[in-house]
Parts: sequence; C-alpha cells; structure tokens
Amino acid sequence: MNQIIINTNKFKTRAAILENGKVMEVHIERAGEGTLNGNIYKGKVANVLPGMESAFVKIGLEKNGFLYVKDLRDFEEKYLTGIANSVKPIEDLLTVGDDVVVQVLSDPRGSKGARVTTHYTIPGKFLVLMPNNTHIAISKKIKDDIERERLEKIFSEIVPEGMGVIIRTAAEGKSIYHFEKELQYLIKKWEEIEVKIKKAKVGELLYKDNGIVSKVLRDIINNEIDEIIVDDENVYWEIIDYTMAFSDGKLKTKIKLYSDKKDIFDNYGIQQEIENSLEETVWLDCGGSIVIQKTEALVSIDVNTGKNIGSMNLEETVVKTNMEAAEEIARQLRIRNLSGIIIIDFIDMKVEEDKEKVLKVLDENLEKDRVKTNIIHFTDLGLVEMTRKRIGKPLSYYFQDECPMCKGTGKVKGSRAIVENIIKELREVVEEKDIRKIKIITKNSVKEKIEKIYLDFIKSLLAQHGKTIEILAQGKEIVKDYEILMER
Repeated sequence: MNQIIINTNKFKTRAAILENGKVMEVHIERAGEGTLNGNIYKGKVANVLPGMESAFVKIGLEKNGFLYVKDLRDFEEKYLTGIANSVKPIEDLLTVGDDVVVQVLSDPRGSKGARVTTHYTIPGKFLVLMPNNTHIAISKKIKDDIERERLEKIFSEIVPEGMGVIIRTAAEGKSIYHFEKELQYLIKKWEEIEVKIKKAKVGELLYKDNGIVSKVLRDIINNEIDEIIVDDENVYWEIIDYTMAFSDGKLKTKIKLYSDKKDIFDNYGIQQEIENSLEETVWLDCGGSIVIQKTEALVSIDVNTGKNIGSMNLEETVVKTNMEAAEEIARQLRIRNLSGIIIIDFIDMKVEEDKEKVLKVLDENLEKDRVKTNIIHFTDLGLVEMTRKRIGKPLSYYFQDECPMCKGTGKVKGSRAIVENIIKELREVVEEKDIRKIKIITKNSVKEKIEKIYLDFIKSLLAQHGKTIEILAQGKEIVKDYEILMER
C-alpha cells in the first residue's frame, strides 16, 4: 500500500510518502519559510562578470542571485536583441542597473546566493508551461513511442504560438480535455505575472510556487497512491476540492481525516525513520551497513559488510551486501533529499557481471525517484559516480545545527592539545605578581588528563611563583574548551 501522510499545525506542514509501509520521502515547510525554487522576481542587475559569463541580480534576498549567460538566452531573444541563439557576450546584453525578471532555479546555500534563470516555467500536474520558449518536450519516463507521438501531436495543436511545454509523466494516457483545461489555467497565471511585471518594484515577488500540500497533490498524487491521510480538516477539504477539480473521476485514492490523539507521524513510525535518517550509519537487514557523509563539495557513501559474515563464499556475500545497499542508498537519497555529486564506494567486486547486477538494482530503485538522477559506471578506482538534481533543502536542515565546538568538522580538539594550550597560557599569566590562586575550568576529559599526566608539572610551575591551582570540571553546558580564572 502506498500512502501520503500529511501533518500540519501553525508552525509547519509535513508530508511523508510511504511505499509498502516504508518511508521514502519527507517534505517539510516551516511557516514563513519554504523553498524559493520556482519563485519569479523583478530584479535589477547589480554586477556583470564577463570573465565568468554571468551577472549578479538583486532580487530582494540577503544575497544576490547568480545568472549565467546561457540562462539568459530565451529572454534575450524575446525581450532584448530579438536574435535567436545569438552568441553575444553577457556584457553586451546586460549592464549594471538593468531591470530583469528572473526565476529561482536553486535555493541559496552556504555563502552562495540563489541561481536564477530567465527560462521561466509554470508547472502543472500534466504539463509545465514555458511562456518564452517554443519547444515541446516529453518526459523520458514515457517510453512508448506511439504514446509519445500522440502527445506531441495533441500539444502541437493546442499550445499557443510563442510558447512551449514540457509534457510530464502524469500526462501518459490522458485526453486532450485534461490538457486544455490545465493549459488555460497556466496561461492565465502567466498573463497575471506579465501584468505585475510592469508595475512591480525591484525585489518584488511576482509568482510563488505552491506550498507543500499543493505540490504533493500536483506532483505525487496518482492511481498508485492508495491513501492520503491528513490530520487537519481545512487541508482535508482543500485536497477534496483539488481532486474534484483536476482529476478525471478515475482517481482511486482514498482521502481520510485522521482523528487519533497520538501524533500522526509517531503513529505511522515516520518520526523514528526521520531520526534514523539523521544518523551517518544505516544498518542493512543482512548485517552490512552504509555510511553517508555530506560535505560542501559532494556526498560520500561507503558500503561495509559489517556483521554480515555470510553463509556462502566471500564473493556472493559481497554481492548480496552491495545489492541490498544499492536499494537502501536509493531510498536514503530520497528521504534525506541529498543532491549534487554523489560518490558510492561499494565493497570491491572482481567480476564485471556482479558490478552490472549492483548497478541495475541501483538504477531500478532510482527510477522511482521523481528527482532527476544520473548514474555513471564504475570508475577505474571502483567508485560509482552519480548526480541528483538539487531541489529544496536536505532533511538535516530542519533538524540539525552546526556544532558550536567543532564548527561542522565532526571533530573536536583533543584533550592533550587543550592541555598544551592551558600550559602555554599559564606560563604567561604566572608572572602576574598580585595573583595568588588560579582556577582552571574545563571539560571532564581534560581535567582527568591533567590530573593523570600534567598535574605535578603545573603545580611545580605555579609554586615557583607562589601560586596555587584548582581544577574544576565544566557543567553539561560546554561553551569553551577551558577557562582560566585568577584570584588575588
């Protein structure tokens, strides 16, 4: 059974996708926050960088948006030079102070601002409208050639001149009735945006992509979803209204209002799955494990046999572990919403056929992922390289903060290194003549290290200058490695 579980309150909305009882995706939107992806802004060029073929655009956010020249081409043709596929450099197209309307491609992250584009898209359930692009594209997930020809013929007849569409997977098997109805709806949205453009000020939001509930209904709900269970009556009726307006009457999904007093995410085991997905190590049913570590540049995934000693020969044990790991990796990428460059270090396999088996399992499970992925074969070093499109924020964003002690490295300064710093500072303060007692407040592990190895030396150092010492352990709230206090 496939389910969508929706929890909402005044602080946040959460939606989880369950496939046969397993949590596959978690979507979270905090009140007043949400992703910027898909938002359209009236912007102003803040800086042009010819050497990088890009420009920074002021759009009212903390950091300016980053616009590549290739993301400007359709806008250039329709609104600037009128020349199709020109190769003019960006400095000949934009100058500082120019107004430009941009859409967010990827959210700001770290020190980087949002990446923006002028290739505007307005998404619907069956199609994505491209108001300044005449191309008609069809989802690669629609495999049947006859169906692809049918869809292309329909849309070539109904799409207005000067516009284009991306035909989504959900369009497969649907009639022209569905497409005309949605196309009219999306064109009307774009016309409203164009009216706003003329009056808008720099930084003004012209279009906001819908919130989590609407996105779930638009992008996920289909006949493969058996149940939608929601714990808020207003959202329940919103879902009923949407399905009545946009479904063709054949939707088999049951929509239920949850009334139990127990938290809905706890009741369906989703909260525990979230907690598990915040850990680096994921244990496999076979006894093996995968270790997932995210860095600024990439995501690294290491597969280990762990407790799996197997009942077969070594090669069969390795292949079985790798195949189970491949299935779980695909799930973890979805639930954690990991993206960018991903490097997977499977347990070494000598037979090429075994490698192909593992890649096939990985590919089949990634087929279920709505986010675009691309797998590259095993490299010469035995690593699998892949990419996953960056959409929204990773799960960790909503539950974890940077450690104030390690500053995100995952490591804290060792006890011996801290003691050496303490001794260095003591050598400086011991010369103070009006000080008679020195207190050292530090964490318990450092206190134990001092008492075991360094205490005699420190006492001797202070005694030479007529001073005594007291060493105290910090409480649970550790702010610094240590603190030195001096008493007169």
